[in-house]
Amino acid sequence: MDDPPDPDPLEALLAHARALVGVELAAVADALGLPVPIGRVRSKGWSGQLLEQELGAATGGARGPDFAALGVELKTVPVDAALSPLESTAVCQIDPIAIAAESWATSYVRRKLACVLFMALEVPPGGRSVGDRVVAAARLWSPSPDEERALQADFELFVRDYFRRGRAADITGHLGEALQVRPKGRDAADLRSAYDAAGQPTRVGKHGFYLRPAFVGRILRGP
Repeated sequence: MDDPPDPDPLEALLAHARALVGVELAAVADALGLPVPIGRVRSKGWSGQLLEQELGAATGGARGPDFAALGVELKTVPVDAALSPLESTAVCQIDPIAIAAESWATSYVRRKLACVLFMALEVPPGGRSVGDRVVAAARLWSPSPDEERALQADFELFVRDYFRRGRAADITGHLGEALQVRPKGRDAADLRSAYDAAGQPTRVGKHGFYLRPAFVGRILRGP
């Protein structure tokens, strides 16, 4: 008899992710022999790193999707019981000089959002640790034409009206319908090279692209 065909790697990844729904992160960590941070100090990013290891993502910090062979990016999203995100979802950092020469078609943020595995993590009331969070949903998503148009419009707003004009410091969290630009530095001294409105070299705080909670919430609650 012929051997059965190998499972499709993308379907296998999604099946593994869906099998985690209803599981506490502490249980995932315990199965991997990893400690769980207590409280919220230094726990930023732990959930994503844990699930990357559980799901078999490549390690090493290379620039590119978390599951490079599949072209899939992993994003963990803390949510309430109704799958409403509790915060914006980080996409990538911004180089304020390089981005001024980018178009949406060539942008790193577009590549990061081409195919995303969203893992919703329900935060229980009164939870003391990130280990108390429970995997509530797994959604594999690529932007629809309407979603891509919304993302592109926001990207072009930030590039055209702010980064190309040396106005990165004027960006606020109120701008953008799907994408936001928000500070991403450790503190006020964490700066990057940029140009000011007069075209002179300057230093500005680190920024990153984020997806708005309402945008991600529609993905998580979708069919």
